[in-house]
Amino acid sequence: MAAFLLEQRGLAPKDLWPVIGSKSRVSEILAGRRSISKGQAKKLAEFFRVRADLFI
Repeated sequence: MAAFLLEQRGLAPKDLWPVIGSKSRVSEILAGRRSISKGQAKKLAEFFRVRADLFI
């Protein structure tokens, strides 16, 4: 979902670095190698202005 929202809004993965915390973590999440925690889901929801359950 995060990758879809990035694309739809014309954003790049680097725009999520401050939200998630690091370049490597964003890369792992977008590649599907790491799941999104509840805390990260809340931060992403605030960033994208959507419901947090979209990321869980």
